Amino acid sequence: MTLANRITLFRLAVVPVFCAMVHLCTPDRPGLRHLALALYVAAAVSDALDGYVARRFGQVSALGRRLDPLADKLLVNLGLVFMAGNPAFEPAVPLWFPAAVLARDVLIVLGAWLVNELYGPVRVRPRPSGKITTAVQMTTMTVLLLGFPWSVWLIWGTVLCSVWSLGDYLLFGWTQVNEKEGP
Repeated sequence: MTLANRITLFRLAVVPVFCAMVHLCTPDRPGLRHLALALYVAAAVSDALDGYVARRFGQVSALGRRLDPLADKLLVNLGLVFMAGNPAFEPAVPLWFPAAVLARDVLIVLGAWLVNELYGPVRVRPRPSGKITTAVQMTTMTVLLLGFPWSVWLIWGTVLCSVWSLGDYLLFGWTQVNEKEGP
């Protein structure tokens, strides 16, 4: 197993511990929030590190191409689910926010599956809009964990990025369908 994949597996292993810390956070136990933040930052840094190591040392693999986005999605989506409605987080993370972020991911996966079923194999690869959206989501998570009052604006920015990248992925899928059908 490559070093890059081991770094990604570390991030996957952090997810349940991070979620437990977020879930157990209460206003009278700020230490858990700080621990959750430290775990999250370590996981976010590992996201950049595994990609760098994979490219720099020729360790890009099929396993890494699948595990890396899975680790990102689990970290962000589950983290948001556990933060939403938790009174320890001020400003409050609205319940609709993780639903919106999850909806984007579900629609992209369903769209790829549908194109694959109806038109044959589909090329699934990261898009620049998806990478930007993931970076914005991770930044928003960090700011929410820090409790900055202006984080509400980042929530809206994250939703806009999510809608933009969803549209980009759908357009990419539609382009593939048109290529398969021909003129």
